[in-house]
Amino acid sequence: MLDSVAARLRLPFGAPDFIDKIATGTVNEVGRRTLYVLISTWDAADGGPFVASAIGTAGVSKIVDTIEDLFLNAVFGKALKAIGVDDIKLRASLCASALVGLGMMRYVATADPIASMKVDELVDVFAPTLQRYLIGDLTE
Repeated sequence: MLDSVAARLRLPFGAPDFIDKIATGTVNEVGRRTLYVLISTWDAADGGPFVASAIGTAGVSKIVDTIEDLFLNAVFGKALKAIGVDDIKLRASLCASALVGLGMMRYVATADPIASMKVDELVDVFAPTLQRYLIGDLTE
């Protein structure tokens, strides 16, 4: 049985496994790994938590609160500790807000070109931003 975080994020693996996937490997590719796993998983689930939340809740703010809370507390907080970076709360908030926005554009609003981009294309475009939020200099 999957943990509650994995179930709510529509991941076919537990949150600890996801954190391991993010934290294992070169730190220079952590943004790419994170995005690839999430986007390919959510695409396979027709939008993952974004579409499910849109159907199951009354408003966009509830979707954002739910997803951001999951990312902040259960995923990025733990992953960033495993990576060993500073400013964990700020970095987790930045990562969560970026992914919530991306998910809303791709899966709920289905706004092109984001909605129709192939996973690899989207990862190529978005990974540098997420990489900076994860391990980069936040003052630049």
